[in-house]
Amino acid sequence: MTRRAGVPLRHPGPVAEERIVVVPTRVSVQRVEIPPGRRLSEYLHDVVSTAGCAGANVELAHGSFGALRYVHPAVGEDRPAFYSEAIEPPGPCFVQGGAATVGTRDGEGFTHIHATWIDGLGRVRGGHLLPECTVGDIPIEATVRLLHDVAWVSSTCPETMMPAFSPRARRGCERPHAVSARIRPGVDLCDAVVEVAGRAGFPTARVRAGLGSVVGARLRTGEGRVTEADWPATEFTSLAGTVSDRDVSLAAVAVDRNGDVHSGVVIPGQNPVAVTFELYLEEGAHDG
Repeated sequence: MTRRAGVPLRHPGPVAEERIVVVPTRVSVQRVEIPPGRRLSEYLHDVVSTAGCAGANVELAHGSFGALRYVHPAVGEDRPAFYSEAIEPPGPCFVQGGAATVGTRDGEGFTHIHATWIDGLGRVRGGHLLPECTVGDIPIEATVRLLHDVAWVSSTCPETMMPAFSPRARRGCERPHAVSARIRPGVDLCDAVVEVAGRAGFPTARVRAGLGSVVGARLRTGEGRVTEADWPATEFTSLAGTVSDRDVSLAAVAVDRNGDVHSGVVIPGQNPVAVTFELYLEEGAHDG
C-alpha cells in the first residue's frame, strides 16, 4: 500500500457500488446554547427529537468543555486507519469550532462530534469527542440544522469495518432546501461536493457542518504554500464553502494522527475520503 497523503486507502471489506449517498430534505435552523454540565451528545439529540426529527447537522462555536475525552486518527493494526487511545487534555478547554451529525444507532440516540479547542496549556488541539464529554462553565453555542426528511443512521460499514453514518429518506421531498450525503472512501472531497449539489439540482450551494476524514489532507495555506498532514487519515473538525456548477471552494480545519491541527483551503483532486465523510449542503438561495 502506498503510504502518502492523497492516495486512497485500501480497506479490508468489499467495496460498495454506491460511492455517494444523497438524500434531499427540507430544513429549519435552531440556534441553542448548551448549558453547563450537560453532555453535548445527549443535549443535541434532545433538541432533534423534541423537534420531531431523526437527523441534524450541527456547527459548534465558542463556550468551554467540562469533562473532555477524545481520540484522534491512528494507524490501524488490521486496517489502514483507526483511532488513538482516549486522551484527557489539561483544562480549561475553550471551543474554537466543530461539527456534529445527530441521528441514531441501534435505535438509540447517537451523535458524531469533531471539534477543535485551546487547552489549559494554550495549545490548539482537536479530535473526535467521546460521548461522555460535557459543557464547562461557559455555554457552548450550536447552530442546529434540523432535517425534516432525513434520518441519519449509524451502523458498521462492511467496507471499512468501522461505524459510519448514512442518510436515509423518511418521506418524499418535492422542494428540498438542503441535501445530506455520505461519501465513501476514495472519492475526492471536492468532486463529491460538486456531484452532491448537481444531484440535488442546486445551481449554487453552501457547504456547512461537514465532518469526516480524508487521506492525509493537502490544504493550501497561502499563495504557493501547501500543508500536508501525515498519512493515513486526517479528521476534519469543520468544513465550509461554496459550490457553483463545477467551481468549488472549501475551507477546512482538521486534526492528524499526531494530534496536530491544520487549516486551509481544500485542494481539489488531492483529498480522497479516508473512511467516511458526512456532508450537508444547502441551496444557495436559502436563508437558513
